[in-house]
Amino acid sequence: MGILALDVSRFGVVMSADSQPVELLDRRNRVTPTRARMTRNPIIVRRGGGFKGLIGFVGRERIAGRPSQDWLRMFSAHHPDEPLAAFCGNLADHLSRQWRRQRWRSGLWVFISGYEGSEARFWYVCNVEGMYDDGTYRKPGPTFNAVNDLEIKLAPELNEGRTKEQTLRIQMIQFRNGVLVPSAGIFDAFTAIRNGIYAKQIPEFPPIRSLGDLAFYDPQRLEFTKRLHSPKYGIAAEGTSPGIDGAVHVIAVTPSGEIRDYSKQRGKETLVP
Repeated sequence: MGILALDVSRFGVVMSADSQPVELLDRRNRVTPTRARMTRNPIIVRRGGGFKGLIGFVGRERIAGRPSQDWLRMFSAHHPDEPLAAFCGNLADHLSRQWRRQRWRSGLWVFISGYEGSEARFWYVCNVEGMYDDGTYRKPGPTFNAVNDLEIKLAPELNEGRTKEQTLRIQMIQFRNGVLVPSAGIFDAFTAIRNGIYAKQIPEFPPIRSLGDLAFYDPQRLEFTKRLHSPKYGIAAEGTSPGIDGAVHVIAVTPSGEIRDYSKQRGKETLVP
């Protein structure tokens, strides 16, 4: 999948991704061939240790001879009762051992987000230390780190005396990774357009008032990015690709822990058992 995105809001958590398989390398990205590249879902569900949420990945496509989503699903099943912090730490350790053993040079981002009890959570596990000025990744390393990123993002607000709940009532926290050039710029521009429309209170574009509204908005960013590179409708040079393609998947978690799968049609959602 070319881009993995996450929005944490007062309505809930929404994770979205396209189906394009991409290998993240030093200074470049490479689309990897697979029969299921147009439809496969890179987001899996985790329920365990008091956590209800989602695990999504972007980067390396196979781990220990298995498709990465199968490996992550198996790892989650083998650690059913671990609190989220311990789960993320163990995941980082296991991935580090795999990368060192195989001497892989590709990067992998894993997003883990949802609710632990009533608390919104977002952790990431990755082996990418930074980026070059042109927006590509620095050489991925053999060591994975587990980062409690939502708490890092919220720390300035908490230091000002606001609670997490108060902060999420007035702002949305956004994360994304994967193929960032040029896709991240298009993402950000699309968000700026949305914010401008809402700030002007244009009647034809009502603001986001529910988790369903947010889950309907999120795939529009991916579809818009894909459209600009469409051979038939886009404006990019012929033969270029942003590394984003295939079906778009959107899964959300409510504050009560319900998990819902959304389609591109407004109001079309399925409760994930």
